[in-house]
This record gives sequence, structure tokens and C-alpha cells, in this order.
Amino acid sequence: MTKHVWTRRDFLSRSALLVVAAGGSGTLLAACSQTDPGGTTPEGDASALERLIEQGYVRVGFANEAPYGYADAAGLLTGEAPEVARAVFERLGVGELQGVLTEFGSLIPGLQARRFDVIAAGMFIRPERCAEILFSEPDYEALTAFLVPEGNPMGILAYEDITSTGARLGVLAGAVEGGYAESLGVPADQVVTFNDPPSSFEGLEAGRVDAVSLTSISLRNLLETREGAPFEVTEPFTPIIDGEPQTGAGGYGFHQDDEELRDAFNTELAALKEGGELASIIEPFGFTEAEVADTTTAELCEA
Repeated sequence: MTKHVWTRRDFLSRSALLVVAAGGSGTLLAACSQTDPGGTTPEGDASALERLIEQGYVRVGFANEAPYGYADAAGLLTGEAPEVARAVFERLGVGELQGVLTEFGSLIPGLQARRFDVIAAGMFIRPERCAEILFSEPDYEALTAFLVPEGNPMGILAYEDITSTGARLGVLAGAVEGGYAESLGVPADQVVTFNDPPSSFEGLEAGRVDAVSLTSISLRNLLETREGAPFEVTEPFTPIIDGEPQTGAGGYGFHQDDEELRDAFNTELAALKEGGELASIIEPFGFTEAEVADTTTAELCEA
């Protein structure tokens, strides 16, 4: 797996449509903004899965967040979520993934507008999101952490420390960490929103923020791709809001009308888990076997 991670600006500076060879099969990456009219409306009586099998590809929305879903230096769609989705859809008879690059906060609106068929971006399954789209069963669980200067001079280990120290916190647009911060009392004027992880890292590097909050997996990846950077990842933890642990488990998003497709996806995802293949797919992206999810979507949607 390459150590180079493109920013959204890097990716969009290329041609709007890239076709690259990957293991003998083409992987299509299409750049897409929130206002792109590229969505299509299903027609006829064929099921969503039947349509995907017939057309030979599935469009997946991703947000260029390594290691969950991103374009590598060659323009190839990869990451934990696309690679798991690729394995599942191959089992379902759909041989190709087309990646649609979208800012994280636009993934759910893009799916609702059918600009793509599935969200494959490591998106946490949260009750408010369950009201908008269907989720697969989760495939991984991750803890929260902060990226801070070496030595952690402000002693930031929890969101409450952001408030008490007056630190400025970087979060991603549309990601759960901004909600955690708000629920735990971090003043809005101490929160700075970024479009993607590389931008948040640059904000920390430039002193615009004092810490960045993401999953520990994402933050480890940021450091690994920037060898020698004077930062460190704090001890991972599970935020507790109103006495309830906020389990961070990610899955795949489907349009509310595509329940049959979601169910077929779940069947093959379960087979990958039971056979041990899921762990081998996600391991190269920094996930351990302990981070394979053991909770359910029903539990996460009701949390």
C-alpha cells in the first residue's frame, strides 16, 4: 500500500474521469461535487442488485480519507472500505467499482440523490444517519483520539480538556467528532472544521488548531504518511455522552429504497467475517483483528 495520500485538490486537478488498471480489471474514479447532476433514477422492475450485475459496476462514494477510502498516487481507489466492498460485490457478481469522490459531509446527500449506489467511506453508524439512509452491518470498530504536538503540552486527553485549556480543536465536516465536541460542551468558537484529514493536519502544522480529533486509526495513518512530523497520537478512548459510551463502528450506506441490495451485501459481508477473510483485507490498512466489529447495526441505530 502506498504511503502517498492525495488531497481532494490533488485529485480534482487531474482529469474528471480516470480509468486505471488494477489486477487486470479497470477501476473507474469519477470526481463529483455536491452540485453535480450525475445521479440516475432506477427504472423498470429490476432490483438494484440485478441492475448492478447487468451494468457490470457499482458506484461507491468515498471522501478521500485514508485509510478508509482514498485514491492512491496512481489514481486507484483503495482503502479499507472500498477493498471490502470490492470483495463483497465480486461475490455478488459485480466485478468493478467506480469511485465517486465527494466531501464527507456530502456523502449522505449524494447517496440520496443517487449520484452513487453505496457509501464506502468507513462512515460511523449513528442514529441520526440511520434515519436518512440504510446501513450494512458494521465491519470495524474504532476508538477516538487526538493528534497533538509531541509531548502533548496542553495535556489534551479528552474533549473536556479542549474546553478547560481553551485549545482550538480541528474536526472534519460531517464527521462525528464535531458532534462529540458539541455534546460535551466544547464552545463553537474553539472548533475549526476541515474538509479532509490532510487539511486538518496542515491546520495543526500551521498552528490554526492545537489538536485534531479523529479515529485513532485515521490519526496513525496521518503520522505514518508524514514521517518525522513533530506530533503524536493520544491514548485512544470511547467518548461518553449522557452516560452512554459512543461506540465508533463503521459500515456501508445504501439508499432507503435499496433494502434488498443492503441485505444481499450483509449476507456476503457475514461470510467474509466468518471465514476470516475480512481481517486479512483490512489488515494492510492498519486495522487489527481486534478492530473487526462485534456489534450490530440495530444496536448502533438505537443508541
